[in-house]
Amino acid sequence: MNKIIGQIITLTKNIFLNSPDGTQNGMEQFFVGKRNPFRFSGGMGTSWWYTQLTFKTVENLSFLITGEIDEFSSCDHETIQRVIRETLHEICVDSNIFNGDLVCFSGKDTLFECRTETNANKYGAYILDEILENVRKSISLGCVIYTAPRITGGSFSIDSEKIHVIHKKDTAKWEELIELGYCFGEWNPHTGNFIDGHKSAFSGKDYNYVFATETEGTNQGNKFSASLKFRKLFSVILALIEYEYRFKVMAKPYSMCMQIPHSKSQDKSFTQNEIGELYPYYGNNIEIKVEHISKIKKWYREEQGLAGEQRNRIEKCAHFINKGMNSSDIESYVHYFVALDALYGKIGSVSKSIEQGVSLLPDSSQWNEKIPWLFDLRNELVHGGSRYIEEWPKYMRYYRHFSAEPARDIEKLALHALSNAPPLFHESNK
Repeated sequence: MNKIIGQIITLTKNIFLNSPDGTQNGMEQFFVGKRNPFRFSGGMGTSWWYTQLTFKTVENLSFLITGEIDEFSSCDHETIQRVIRETLHEICVDSNIFNGDLVCFSGKDTLFECRTETNANKYGAYILDEILENVRKSISLGCVIYTAPRITGGSFSIDSEKIHVIHKKDTAKWEELIELGYCFGEWNPHTGNFIDGHKSAFSGKDYNYVFATETEGTNQGNKFSASLKFRKLFSVILALIEYEYRFKVMAKPYSMCMQIPHSKSQDKSFTQNEIGELYPYYGNNIEIKVEHISKIKKWYREEQGLAGEQRNRIEKCAHFINKGMNSSDIESYVHYFVALDALYGKIGSVSKSIEQGVSLLPDSSQWNEKIPWLFDLRNELVHGGSRYIEEWPKYMRYYRHFSAEPARDIEKLALHALSNAPPLFHESNK
C-alpha cells in the first residue's frame, strides 16, 4: 500500500488551485463535496488545474490499484481514474484532512498544501480508503451475453469460467440463471426483445445459442473480461469439433453484447454496447453435439489443473486463434502463428521452440515437415517480402508438394495444438 499512498501524495501535490502557467490549459471546474445524483443541489464551485504529470499519476494509481489489490483486478482503468478524480472533488472540503476554505478560495498553490492532517502517510491512507470505497460502489454483479450466427446445439456450462452456453429455447436453463438472481425474466431469448416489447441488440438476429458469463466488476471491466472468455471459448469449440475449413460469408459478424443486472446490484439497467466481432459469420452451420460438449468440458477441467504459467500460455494461444478466425489473409496467418508462439515460443529461439512443440503433437509427422515451410512464409509476410500469401515465392511448391493451402494448414495446426495443449502439458509435468 505504501507505493499507492506515495502516488496519492504525488497526485495532490500536482493538483493546482491556481493556473501554474497563467492560462486556462488543464482547467477543470466542478462543485465540491458529495453530490446527490438524483437531484441538482447546487453548492460551492471551484477550479483546479492539471498538468501532464497529474494525468500520468492518476493512470499510475489505477494500474497500482488493479494490479496490487485483488478485489479490484476486474475493474477497468477508465472507471477507476474517473472515481479518483470524483473522490477528490468530494473530500476536498472534508475537515478531517483538508481546510475547505483554503481549497475553495485558492488559499494555497496545490491541494496538498491545504491539508489539515500533518502526517503524510495518514493523509494518503485516508484518501485511499475513500477512493477504494467509491470504486466498490461502481462494482456490480451481472451477466454479459452475446449471440453468434450458425452455431447450435444443447445447453452446457463451464463452471471454472462461469460460462453458460444456452439454447434460446431451453427454458429450464434460463430459469436456473433467474434463480441465481440474474434479471433474465425481463428479456425474451426467443425473440431478442424485452418483455415489454422494446427491442434489444439481439432483436431480429439469426441465432440459436446465447453465450453468457457471470461477472463482477465495473461495467467496462465486465465487458472486457467477458470478451476474453468468449474468444477463448470459440477457439476451444472449433479446436475440439471435427476440423474443416469454413468459408466466411459477406454478412457482418455480430458485435453487440448486453449486460444483464443482478437482483443484488444497485444499478438495474440493461446495458447494450459493442464488445467486438468474436465469432465469424460462417457459410455453414456448426452443431455442438453431446460428444463435443463432453470434450469441451473435459478440456477446461484439464486446463484448470495446470500451473499458472501453462494456463497463461494456453489462454494467449486461444485468444490469438480467435483473432485469426476473425481476420483474413496476412493478418489471419500471422495471428495463427502468434498463437503457436504463445503456446510454445521461447525468447531467442522462436522457430526451434515451435518446431519442438509441434513435434510432440499427435500425428506430428506431417507437421514436422510442414512447419519449416510455414515459418518461412511467416517471415516473408512479417518482414514485408510478400503482400499476400500467394505472392510467397514458395507458394506453388508448397501447394504441389503437400496438396494443401498454407493458410488452411496454419489454421488447422493452431487448432490442433490448442486442442491437445492441456493433456500434453500434464504429460510434460510428470
